[in-house]
Amino acid sequence: MPTLDLTVEQVIMLVQQLPLEGKKAVFKVLQKELINQENPWIKLAGKYQDDPQFEEMLAYIEADRQELNDQEEAK
Repeated sequence: MPTLDLTVEQVIMLVQQLPLEGKKAVFKVLQKELINQENPWIKLAGKYQDDPQFEEMLAYIEADRQELNDQEEAK
């Protein structure tokens, strides 16, 4: 993809000239890029959604957490 030598102000002026749907499209692209750059955890979101063992692991973690809570309460 060729790189354009535009200032931020020039890009803003160009985006302002777009119809609403074009502005929404630009917004979606920028929002996605910012989210992915600002929070590295977002890249992992949904990684295990189709893994059948994931629910089992969550249940194990919850059971272990409950057991630890019960032990603390028994003290």
